[in-house]
Amino acid sequence: MPQLVTRRITPAGFLLALLLFLFLPCLAASCDAPDGTRTEVGYSGADLVTGQQKITGVDGLGLTPAQQAAVADKFDMPVLVQVLAIVAAVLLVLGLGTALLRTPKARALTAVVVSGTGAVLLVVTEVFALGNLTDNARLISATVSSLSSGQGTSVEDEAVAAVELRLGFWLSVSLLLLVFLLNVLVALRRAPVTADAE
Repeated sequence: MPQLVTRRITPAGFLLALLLFLFLPCLAASCDAPDGTRTEVGYSGADLVTGQQKITGVDGLGLTPAQQAAVADKFDMPVLVQVLAIVAAVLLVLGLGTALLRTPKARALTAVVVSGTGAVLLVVTEVFALGNLTDNARLISATVSSLSSGQGTSVEDEAVAAVELRLGFWLSVSLLLLVFLLNVLVALRRAPVTADAE
């Protein structure tokens, strides 16, 4: 069992967590205008690492290209979020190397540290990104409300409700926690007692 967990399951868990983080949506915000137009911005882990974002529905707002570029600029993540996302991704890549260590106990203990730190880093990255996105969503929501016939709504409530964590984040963190728990069990397991010990 220790060999299976530390040589096969753990590296596969780190690889899958990395792929889920990089390629599935981790964070998104959306805004509905009273005329039915919906604008959404989303980020995968790869977007956070590269400082990009995916915005849909801006064309329907009737903005000029310069205004659309200004809206896109509002959703750029700060450098801190990008650095945290890069460090988290690098840590998950390093987790693949735990299978190269000599003993199951060393592999398990290293995997516990790397998976625990990786999960914490992903949470911290998402907290900072979520805060930044919530602030930007308030600004965009206010802009969209003023552009569309000025109907008064609670802009702050709409913005907060529209920002959410997505599947990529939840699956990555859950997988890292599973790797963490499996390796804790392996690390705590005692070596078998031989007959020569008497």
